[in-house]
Amino acid sequence: MTTPQKNQILTNWQKNICEWGGILGALLSLTCLIQHIAVAIPNSITNPMIPGYLLAIISFILLALQKPVAIVLLFISTVYAAINEYLWMSNYAFSLVVLLLFVFHIIILVAVFTEQIPQLLKTLRQAEKEEAAKWEGKI
Repeated sequence: MTTPQKNQILTNWQKNICEWGGILGALLSLTCLIQHIAVAIPNSITNPMIPGYLLAIISFILLALQKPVAIVLLFISTVYAAINEYLWMSNYAFSLVVLLLFVFHIIILVAVFTEQIPQLLKTLRQAEKEEAAKWEGKI
């Protein structure tokens, strides 16, 4: 069974969700990381928050690049963002940027699954593999 061509799998709307959601999410995560490094006092509570922001940056970049593994990393990153928000709130601190990052994670996950993007990204990956196999011996 052949898969559709790469450029026919995702619609423009689905590509925009992946690309712009990934770009905005990565920038928001980077903002959280910079704020955390500039403002948070390093201790046993704040130091474990840094890998969560790095994971969020990586997962949003992979979403912008339309990689299927981005969905799994977004789930993990969403849980980490919820934990980070809880840690901020439980220590009587508030960061609007961290709250926005958590809300953005939820919005992106809802948009991605509403548009059925995970299945399409798997199909896109399979089409890329088939195209690479087709051109393997010809170049």
